[in-house]
Amino acid sequence: MKKLVTALANYSIGAMLVLILWYICHVAMDINVVPNPFTVLAAVPHLTEHDIWTHALHSAFRVAAALLISMFAGLAVGIAMTGKNIASRILTPFIYFTYPIPRVALLPAVLLIFGLTNTSKIIMITIIVVYPIIVVVRDNVKEIPKQTYNILICYGASRLQMFFYITLPWALSGILSTARISLGTSVSILFFTEIYGSRHGLGFFIMDSWMRLNYVQMYAGIVVLSLAGFALFVIIDIIDSIALRWKDPHRT
Repeated sequence: MKKLVTALANYSIGAMLVLILWYICHVAMDINVVPNPFTVLAAVPHLTEHDIWTHALHSAFRVAAALLISMFAGLAVGIAMTGKNIASRILTPFIYFTYPIPRVALLPAVLLIFGLTNTSKIIMITIIVVYPIIVVVRDNVKEIPKQTYNILICYGASRLQMFFYITLPWALSGILSTARISLGTSVSILFFTEIYGSRHGLGFFIMDSWMRLNYVQMYAGIVVLSLAGFALFVIIDIIDSIALRWKDPHRT
């Protein structure tokens, strides 16, 4: 309970700092494009009249689906790249050659192939997020001391047991850390994809408000988008505290 109260207090302080900086900009600039933050917050509850929760659910689903796909794909490919087999010899140069490609530039191709659907948006986010996860998983698994495996081998552990008790926990540590870093990128790419041919999603809602010069509603949509990203961030932290308890035996 004490840890929860501390976390809530820290989050509240962070939110207050954002509001203070926002209010200072509002007063200093004194233009309609930067409305009073408290006016924007007061407008958030009224967004239900504009189906804001429908837009939020569409956006949250796209980001969550892309992150899950990236985690599983990154885990599989990253582990495959750690061996000395044919899979590693093929995947390693492929990842090295394709990693530097500015993947945002692939958006037109993805839209042409998969259309203006949820699939194209999820794929776009996935191909941007999955690469860092692959590299981190590969590096984490390579750093596992061989003695760790040898101990389990002495006790007659199978390959599957060594995977679940050694490889997976080490890889998961890197996956969750990278997921936190990638979450901001995911939300940014989500916004970028939702302004093309979408009728649902917070990106569409924000751009639609901007086109109608409704700046208060536009910023209210940005607040909701931020809250959705924050919720996903907290979920990752909760998963981390449960799945990686082994890293800190004294964690309660």
